[in-house]
Amino acid sequence: MRTLSHFGIPSAEKMEGMAYIEPLKVHITDHALSPNKLEFLYFEPDSPMHKLIQSRAHIAYNVEDINAALEGTKILLPAFDCGNMIIAFIEEEGVAVELIELK
Repeated sequence: MRTLSHFGIPSAEKMEGMAYIEPLKVHITDHALSPNKLEFLYFEPDSPMHKLIQSRAHIAYNVEDINAALEGTKILLPAFDCGNMIIAFIEEEGVAVELIELK
């Protein structure tokens, strides 16, 4: 079962307070600080993240088992360990969807 986590929106510039995820070469705001659950993302020019993630907004869901949630999907970014969570991106209905398993 999926539960809504946040909405991710690509940004053309870095914003104050963004955290940097070095392996993905992306800067992100904390969606927990947004009353609308918005996460802004600024991508470095050489970010390895899929162009669909970099160019269009995405929706993110928390899932209990990320491997089960990935079965039979079109994967844009395989499961990636971020320390306190594991994330992955898939494509559904032509948009990027982020799946998050909290540890």
